[in-house]
Amino acid sequence: MARPDLIIIGGSAGGLKAMRDILETLDIRESVVCVVLHRPPDYSPLAEVLQTYTRFPVGEPRYSPSVCPPGTVTVAPAGYHLLVGRNRSLSEQPHTPVAPYNTVPGVRTHLTLDAPVAYSRPSIDVAFTSAADFGESTVAVLLSCANEDGAAGCAAVKAAGGRVVLQDPATCEAPVAVKAALRAVTPDHVADPGGIGTWLTDAASG
Repeated sequence: MARPDLIIIGGSAGGLKAMRDILETLDIRESVVCVVLHRPPDYSPLAEVLQTYTRFPVGEPRYSPSVCPPGTVTVAPAGYHLLVGRNRSLSEQPHTPVAPYNTVPGVRTHLTLDAPVAYSRPSIDVAFTSAADFGESTVAVLLSCANEDGAAGCAAVKAAGGRVVLQDPATCEAPVAVKAALRAVTPDHVADPGGIGTWLTDAASG
C-alpha cells in the first residue's frame, strides 16, 4: 500500500489508553501524525503524556498555520479545532486576505475557534473532514469515543479516496463512534490499538 503523507487519529473516552498502545508500536519516519482527543478547554499536559509513549517528537501547534514535519506527532490544543491543509501556507505579508494562499510542500495545521461540534472543540469530525483534502494519501483512525464524533469524518475521508482504520469495538471503552463509522463506511482495517500501530507502521513504510 502507498505510504500516507498524513495519519490523523481521533478519540475520546478510552482514546488516551488506545493512543498509548498505538504509539508504543508505531514507526512514522516519513509520515505526519495528527491527534485529536476530546479534552476540556483548559490546558492539560496531553502532549507531554503522549511523548512518554514514543521516541518521535510530540507537540501542540504554537502558531496558525503551523508546519508539521514528517516523523512528528501534532496534538490538537485544548479549546481549538484543528484543521489540516494540503500544500497551503498563508502569505507572510501582514494583513493580507485569506484568499491569496502560497503553494508550499508539506502538511500545515490551522486552528479555529469555531463553535463546538458534537459538544467538542477540538472535534474529530472537523479534523477528519479537513484531512479529506489529502485524498488517497491520508489515513483516518477512529478510536474509542462516547458519541458519534468522527463517523462523518471517516465517510468524508473514504469518499475522497483515503483509508479508514477503526478500533475493534470489542476493545473500546466506549464503542459509540466506531459503531457509527462501521454503519457509514467499509473500513480498510479493524484491530485493537496495538494492531493499529503495527498496520500504520506498515503503511508508513510504504
